[in-house]
Amino acid sequence: MNLKLFIGIILILSLLFYVITYPYESKLLRKLKRVRSFKEVTYIENPEIKYENYSLEEIEERLSINEYVFPTDLIDENIRYLTIKPKNVTRDNIPCVILLHGLRDFPEDWINKGKLLENYLTLLDKKRIEEMVFILPYSGYNGTSWYSNFYGDKKHRYEDWLSDEFFKIIRENFPKSKIGIGGFSMGGYGAFKIGLKNIDKFHVIGSFSGAVSLIRMSVNRRVMRIFKYLYIPKFLFNEMDKAHFIKVFSSWGYKVLREDPYSILKKIPSEKIKEKKIYISVGSEDKKPYLMLQQWIDVVGRLKKYKYNFKGILYNKEMHTWDYISKDLPNFLKYFHDCTK
Repeated sequence: MNLKLFIGIILILSLLFYVITYPYESKLLRKLKRVRSFKEVTYIENPEIKYENYSLEEIEERLSINEYVFPTDLIDENIRYLTIKPKNVTRDNIPCVILLHGLRDFPEDWINKGKLLENYLTLLDKKRIEEMVFILPYSGYNGTSWYSNFYGDKKHRYEDWLSDEFFKIIRENFPKSKIGIGGFSMGGYGAFKIGLKNIDKFHVIGSFSGAVSLIRMSVNRRVMRIFKYLYIPKFLFNEMDKAHFIKVFSSWGYKVLREDPYSILKKIPSEKIKEKKIYISVGSEDKKPYLMLQQWIDVVGRLKKYKYNFKGILYNKEMHTWDYISKDLPNFLKYFHDCTK
């Protein structure tokens, strides 16, 4: 076989593969229709802002907000975090929520952009929830840690820090509390991965427009069956975020899949699933560049297949923004309250 013929065959096969696996809009709509029929999924047609405005004086009177720095040998930097506690709490079993921010975001974004305080106090005043504590860690590595242990790098073990050392600090301070973990975007990935890997530690796991299917961010789901056999050379990735992705997760497909929430879901023993509660939401327009809607569809389908106890929410016309988060937080906080009361 001459070289031109060989190249021609490769090009034809590549084109055929692309045509077969391309995520056509019709396929997406078909899958979305199926998922929306699940009893666990709620479609919100006109999401509205539901929180009241509170003065700084009233917030300071009712809530205690503190910043701490956490030195650790697992990471080549000190990690800071915020805590938000209601003042004058007498309960020794007050529920705690860890909230993980997105790529290149900050813990303060939950307060300034996600309107966490306003949403919380509004629900509290309407007696829709009871008091709870919020713990907001910084991801580290300039907001790009992916809450993960960097491949082959013992100085950047963010997952071990969060799931072990940091969790122990929380448990020491709240020994009788039920603990939940949730996050936005990269934080949704971190919450799902760490929550699923440590399913005995967390009562509720939440993702708000999270990267819950790593491979789906760049390829069609069908490709995932062969992805584990692939090696992705670093020189193919000149774009900063993709190059960093390889730095964190390695070039080997099978190693990436070990850290993929969609893949992890399949491996958890069924007896550990029954009592866990999962919340997963997304906006209907959150399609590009990272296919968050498609990731949500895949994971909701798998949650349904393996009979997880979950709540899925799809918001009409919402995108990958903190404004969307400010509308979604009341539903998550109510869900968390109902699952931990």
